[in-house]
Amino acid sequence: MPERSDMVFSASLFILMGGGAVLSDFVPPLTLAFGARLLLVPAMFFACALTVRFPLMLAFAFMAGVCWDARHMVVEEGGATGFGYSVFLFALTGSLLQGVRPLFRRGRWELPLFIVGAATAMLLVAEWFLISFQRGSFSWPDSFWYQVWASTILCMLISPVLFFLIFKLGKVSGAPVYLGREVSREGF
Repeated sequence: MPERSDMVFSASLFILMGGGAVLSDFVPPLTLAFGARLLLVPAMFFACALTVRFPLMLAFAFMAGVCWDARHMVVEEGGATGFGYSVFLFALTGSLLQGVRPLFRRGRWELPLFIVGAATAMLLVAEWFLISFQRGSFSWPDSFWYQVWASTILCMLISPVLFFLIFKLGKVSGAPVYLGREVSREGF
């Protein structure tokens, strides 16, 4: 049975991610960065995916995917991707992040910082690919790659702030994220 501190920590991460989903609507696109946006939902998901176990990461992927689809899904004539496709994309990228989780738990956050950026780029390109495949035309928007790389850099820049918040939430809830080593426990 999960400990109370783990449950409080998990609930606080869900609240943090929900707050990020609401806050992301108030962050305008940056004209200096080719109209790129600070993608708070993916950045928070990727930061959370590094701190929790795999089953809980899948729950976060479901929440992030539903929030992402509810905000960004465009229904057009001629078909659209189904609601929930990004749940799969978040679960896929979160699974890749689980591979560097032991490094993060040992206090090494340099590589996870770059992995968050790579996962952001993978998410945006995979989403473009799925939408283009559904439409039946693979046309590149003029500033597509500029927006992908600018959004990736913005997510990488906000990641240390998110890691700091997660570390503080872990300390306050009594479920520390940094253990110096991986501890095997049952549950989440």
